Amino acid sequence: MKMRCNRRVLGCLVAVGLTGCAVATPYVPQGGHATISRGQPIPPVDLLGNVFALPSKLILFHWKVDNHNVSQATEASLSHYLDSSQSMTEGTHFSLNEYAPGRALKRLATNHKVAWPYRLLLGLPVTLITDVLIPGRLFAGLLGGDSYNPYTDTVSIYSDLPSIALHEAGHAHDFNKRRYKGTYATVRLLPFVDLYQEFQATDVAIDHLIGTQDRKEEIAAYKILYPAYGTYVGSYFLIPGGSLIGAVLGHVGGRAKAHSRMQYYKKLESAASSMPAPPVTVSGSMQPAPASTQ
Repeated sequence: MKMRCNRRVLGCLVAVGLTGCAVATPYVPQGGHATISRGQPIPPVDLLGNVFALPSKLILFHWKVDNHNVSQATEASLSHYLDSSQSMTEGTHFSLNEYAPGRALKRLATNHKVAWPYRLLLGLPVTLITDVLIPGRLFAGLLGGDSYNPYTDTVSIYSDLPSIALHEAGHAHDFNKRRYKGTYATVRLLPFVDLYQEFQATDVAIDHLIGTQDRKEEIAAYKILYPAYGTYVGSYFLIPGGSLIGAVLGHVGGRAKAHSRMQYYKKLESAASSMPAPPVTVSGSMQPAPASTQ
């Protein structure tokens, strides 16, 4: 009994670096979505991951980027999207700040959305690198980060920002609506295809926020997703620091767009408040609304 206990303790000490011991209360995903899972908090690992993520935090100018602490509010925003009629993410798994190499390899083997030659020749090395050898649970923001792996049909989230979670869900949406998903994943290796796919994912995220009238998160999305997109555009500048220059241009464009939308919403609110009150029905007849008194 003592040896068994010691083995258990030793096992926890070895695993705690990434996975942690399963001693916490079992996680219950919001909205009852069995496709959402969450890693147990491991303060030393998450703190180190937060330090490793400083480059991405500085580039996107937000502390919650790859902060390895996905809040209930961000999960709720993701869950709300999954419940929407526009969502095309059936079968996609959403992993919140988690290291689960066994599940990643299993999903790689069983994800029949993508033909097996693509999964074997491209999916296997990609999954071994991003989900096993260089896990985002520790290195997100330094090497990789929030992402969608089409070969395992898994979204990995490490940032506590609804707009980023929705953007990655947008990638899953974009891939799931394609007939030849393996081919669609492969052509990303060609120049400029990533720009198209990133645009599609951002479009899904912002359309959802506009459709749900979540104006606060919509405005925040421009300030995060535009500079993030700018890093992809800047990578084609063929000059030193191109991605950083692209991010700066994205910040400028994102804040300009956010300001434009805020002004638009202010005009809508002003117009709504200045509209005359509707007539009041009294005993079957229409009477003008009473004038307000000061």
